[in-house]
Amino acid sequence: MRNRIIEDDLKFISNADLPWDELMGKTVLISGAAGFLISYVVHLLLFLNENRNANIKIIGLVRNAERAYEKYNAVSSENLTFVAQDVCDEISVSEKIDYIIHAASYATPKVFRDNPVGTILPNVIGTKNLLELAVKNNVDGFLFFSTSGVYGHVADEDYPVQETCFGALDSMELSSCYLESKRMGENMCVAWMHQYGVPIKIVRPAITYGPGLDLDGGRSFEDFISCIVRKQDIKLFSDGRAIRNFCYIADATLGFFTVLLKGENGQAYNVATDHEISIKDLAQYLVDDVFPDLGLKVIHEYDASRDYLRTQYSRTTVDINKAKALGWTLSFPITEGFKRVVQSFEED
Repeated sequence: MRNRIIEDDLKFISNADLPWDELMGKTVLISGAAGFLISYVVHLLLFLNENRNANIKIIGLVRNAERAYEKYNAVSSENLTFVAQDVCDEISVSEKIDYIIHAASYATPKVFRDNPVGTILPNVIGTKNLLELAVKNNVDGFLFFSTSGVYGHVADEDYPVQETCFGALDSMELSSCYLESKRMGENMCVAWMHQYGVPIKIVRPAITYGPGLDLDGGRSFEDFISCIVRKQDIKLFSDGRAIRNFCYIADATLGFFTVLLKGENGQAYNVATDHEISIKDLAQYLVDDVFPDLGLKVIHEYDASRDYLRTQYSRTTVDINKAKALGWTLSFPITEGFKRVVQSFEED
């Protein structure tokens, strides 16, 4: 069975006032189904099957089916199957597909540097393949996972950034491979809706954290959680002045389903938290206020190997009022969220 934290999170999400009946008896194809960000989506659909007899069939497109089954080994369901294939190859699924959720994408700066082509293709060629599959199946819904980074570099006065505000990206910079391809993926969704009637919706998540994240992923918040779980002092490898917003995965997942089930076709929605905090303040807050009993410290230490190739932003906060207008609310402040993540790792 799942650990207590994940199980409680799924109960919280499923208790939301959403038209869950629309998913009952449906077949949902999810690309990138073994990824962290989409993991709660898969778990939630399974949870609806287990607790509401929803009879939802989940088909996950993954790079490695064996690892995907291991990821969800806490649950056993004949309604969950994985297809091992690259989303950039032709997709052939015999079942009638009702919903498509496209979340297959690299999302870590390490990969942007080492495999920019592999970063671009799932967001463009993969999106094209899934949109074609959506046309063939006349799907009820198509949800594209983009990123809040698509806004590019905007003026200070434009923060928090609304869904219609866009700034520059340098297409000649290798670090733009992820964001430019996400922009193209979004535009492809709009084009297929306009030309073929695909009912697309887009979510733009900001930084999301929660149970199941990669403790060795290399991003600052992953490092912080890794240090706390391992009871080590937090090392800060930058000046930490960048301002971010950190959204707990249960809140984010509820946002994704709110957009899928209540959002307007052809629209994009920011899914994030409205609480801003700098990287250095987060590190200090975690050791001083959230986990004071561990007696940890924040150590400032520069490491050139961690200067991963990525687009640098001093602030990345977004406006979430559009998603809130659908009835979505936030329930997990960072104090509770980070405690839940650490507890989840301790229970595994």
